[in-house]
Amino acid sequence: QTAAVMARSAALVAVLLLGYAAFIQASGDPTESLPGVQDLTPDNFDKIVNGAKAALVEFYAPWCGHCKHLVPEYKKLGELVQNDPKLKNRVVITKVNADSHRSLGDKFEVRGFPTIKWLPRGKAATKDNAVDYNSARTAEKMLEYIKEKLEADKGFARVEALSDVVKGFKDAKDPKAVLKQVQAKVADLTGDDAANGAVYVKVLEKAVEKGVSYLATEKARVDKMLTGGSVSAAKADEMTRKSSVIGHILGDDEEDEE
Repeated sequence: QTAAVMARSAALVAVLLLGYAAFIQASGDPTESLPGVQDLTPDNFDKIVNGAKAALVEFYAPWCGHCKHLVPEYKKLGELVQNDPKLKNRVVITKVNADSHRSLGDKFEVRGFPTIKWLPRGKAATKDNAVDYNSARTAEKMLEYIKEKLEADKGFARVEALSDVVKGFKDAKDPKAVLKQVQAKVADLTGDDAANGAVYVKVLEKAVEKGVSYLATEKARVDKMLTGGSVSAAKADEMTRKSSVIGHILGDDEEDEE
């Protein structure tokens, strides 16, 4: 009987050791550089998380067991985004050692590790604009979350009440007539739609003046500046609105659906 008990105990210890070994193997060093993931510090935070792109930010501590366990999944997420041109142009995957750089953790009121936050494009990187990620910490679930957020963001600054009019602008025989229709519709708008409608009018006035080709050229210029990461948060908001509005006029959302 004693031998049987010892055998069961040995088997249990073996199982526990195998489980622990598997856990260790599925972990990593949170401070190591990961492909597709940018490491943030107080010196580069505002340059990288500046509103030009959406950002997923992991706040970690090197000694945190859950942070170590997240490393393989976060690495996989970085690779998935890096290898998808549409995603890498719209979102940046980042991490910050909030134990060493406590000022960044304090800025976003981080109280535990790891904490993952979503910062939308076109908005300043503040605690009020940050959204906590509370779903499963797997690459697949985080990627699903990112895609949902980006899909919702597609309509940023766009005014659906203008869709039927602006979609015909690029092929219109009389662009000035389309501009007048847009101006009339914008005059009846209120709130955010009125503010965004003014962007449509300004963009279309330029397109009437310089030609329809201005739209694609200007969008490319604005997008290049945004992805370059050299614009302020306030300027990024303005430029992101402009890019989204031009995309609406050009029918970019329809092309994505195809």
